Amino acid sequence: MGSKKNNGNTGKSYQEMPLSVPQWHPGNPLLGFQTFSTHIHNQAKATLVKDGYHAEMIFFMVQDGSGVIVLPHDNDRDRVAQYLRDRINRDYVYGVLHICESWIRWADGPKDHILTQVIGGEIRVSELKPEHRKEALTVVAQSRDGYAVNWIDEIERAKDNGKETIQFGRSEQHTGFEGRFGKLFG
Repeated sequence: MGSKKNNGNTGKSYQEMPLSVPQWHPGNPLLGFQTFSTHIHNQAKATLVKDGYHAEMIFFMVQDGSGVIVLPHDNDRDRVAQYLRDRINRDYVYGVLHICESWIRWADGPKDHILTQVIGGEIRVSELKPEHRKEALTVVAQSRDGYAVNWIDEIERAKDNGKETIQFGRSEQHTGFEGRFGKLFG
């Protein structure tokens, strides 16, 4: 276990657990981060299928492949986003991976009125009727070199002989994204 460190803004702290990636490419941190990010995305999907859930996790990596894992323990999304930015600046973090389960809205087309309301801030996706939203696993990776990818894997839960099973439906990979957690570097 790592030591508790305060994020400097709120008086609350998150537990930081040290991490080292032995397969990291020391002479090419971008390749190391891309490889690590893809591995973590695949591991997150396997964990969700096996355990039925995935805890929110944030990985902060430095150029040599060492770093820390943080498990945010609250639902204050603005505070978590500010913690990310503060941590990146404080420790000159090279790359960040953020894993969480979330609600998403797949657009019904370019004039999707529900998505227009969400983007306009009139309603949150979590407040939509169940038929208008989907549950998803999201894994976001961003680095100081400009690498940015967001994997969105729709979660499909079903009951099989009384036991919940999880499969993945629609999956997308995005780059060039914005928002509360978008563009963490620059």
